[in-house]
Amino acid sequence: MKLLTFILTLALWFVFAGRVNIEVFLLGTIICSIISLMLADNGPKSVQMRSATKDFLLKTYYLFLVTSAFINDVFLSAVRVSRHAFEMKPSFSPQIVKLKTSLERKSSTEILANFITLPQGTLGMDIDISNKKYHIHWLDVYSEDQAEVKKAQIRKHEKLIAKLFD
Repeated sequence: MKLLTFILTLALWFVFAGRVNIEVFLLGTIICSIISLMLADNGPKSVQMRSATKDFLLKTYYLFLVTSAFINDVFLSAVRVSRHAFEMKPSFSPQIVKLKTSLERKSSTEILANFITLPQGTLGMDIDISNKKYHIHWLDVYSEDQAEVKKAQIRKHEKLIAKLFD
């Protein structure tokens, strides 16, 4: 499992690097080795070679859903932040939103934290893993209703991550 993780992350490294030379290869080997050592034990628990094909396909489907939801969030947040950047009179309304998660594993809570804070317009201010609470600074929250909408969006992603990792 570690070798497969290493090979896949190294291939992804070369795709993102855009070129292959000795520096990119050495740096990619070091980084992908560290990533494969960290992910081999903390990855999805039922995606192994001896697992049933149905479980593997189900986990692959959930991984696709999580990835596509993340890409969608990044794209939409980039559009929102770009719109705010080019407005003559900025209309954003920053607010801090408190969010509690129900994820069990530490890796799941970290993935959810990255899922929330990597799109533009959000910032993770405090992430308490022991109490499973996040304090998130959102750029455009205009009312408590909109804060609840954002919490509902995060809960939807939280359910997908729970199905994948917990």
